[in-house]
Amino acid sequence: MAEQKVNQEDDWLGHKDSAFKVNFDQNSQQLYQSSLNTPSVVTCSRQKINGTQVSLSIDSVIVEEPLQISLIYSDRLGHEQERIYLVTMRTPGDDLNLVTGLLLAEGIIKKARDITGINDQLDTDEIFRNKINVHLSANVVVDWALINRDTTSFSSCGVCGKSSIQSLELRDIPALDTAEHWLSGHIIPYFGDQLRQSQAMFMQTGGVHGCGLFDAKGALLLSCEDVGRHNALDKLIGKLARSATLDQQKKIVFLSGRISFELVQKVLVAGISVLVAVGAPSNLAINIAKRFNLTLIGFSRNGGFNIYHGAFRLNLTTE
Repeated sequence: MAEQKVNQEDDWLGHKDSAFKVNFDQNSQQLYQSSLNTPSVVTCSRQKINGTQVSLSIDSVIVEEPLQISLIYSDRLGHEQERIYLVTMRTPGDDLNLVTGLLLAEGIIKKARDITGINDQLDTDEIFRNKINVHLSANVVVDWALINRDTTSFSSCGVCGKSSIQSLELRDIPALDTAEHWLSGHIIPYFGDQLRQSQAMFMQTGGVHGCGLFDAKGALLLSCEDVGRHNALDKLIGKLARSATLDQQKKIVFLSGRISFELVQKVLVAGISVLVAVGAPSNLAINIAKRFNLTLIGFSRNGGFNIYHGAFRLNLTTE
């Protein structure tokens, strides 16, 4: 069954900054994790049709469930407030990294250590697998007017190109490195196979998106999967943010699908200078890559790839 999943045609195809790190309170982290027993993959029965033949078998499918994220923060008077931020659909199992990456990407927090606790004010019997309370540092200012405006503007993945670029320009996007020729073009076509080999849930179900973090030598450092491609990248960024040993310098993000504006935005916020994907970029993704000098590479498959911006970071000489 796993081999059928792997071979099926699908969407896959084929300066150290200590402020970027965080150590959650170990007790609250362990309490949250121990309360969750939700699998990421479940089984179901199916009828398999091959011509006129019908057979019954068991299939593996990816789990998709909602996650309600609530923020606990201090208002301008210093009073503690709690409010639901959003509900997102995701594959359970990596919610700490998902929430960290999402809040970083959306500008709610500036650094991962702005999160001071996860469900740390709840008893064990009060913790639900599809709800998470995020306790923010007292110095984090939560601007709900801005959050609501951005949520409305970006709903259904449709935004005005000009306004989206302007909104990014108003944010504290880290300057990307401008070093030349540090990434060999010869290793890029191998990213896809390496990522796929790390995707256990994809091997089982064929129903998830994946993304990976690579170094300049082509080594896979981190990988994440989720039923949603935005969630997979949020998990990856959150995992990087919470790492005590990795930074974002001379790193590459590889995506298993196409490249949209939202994914480029997340990579830029993380301070990563190279984004590679199996699929195609949108015109807005290309425009934003040019505006912020991101190396953007699409259609990385079958031994080749297309460079849409930032070729100066690549070494394309024959080796």
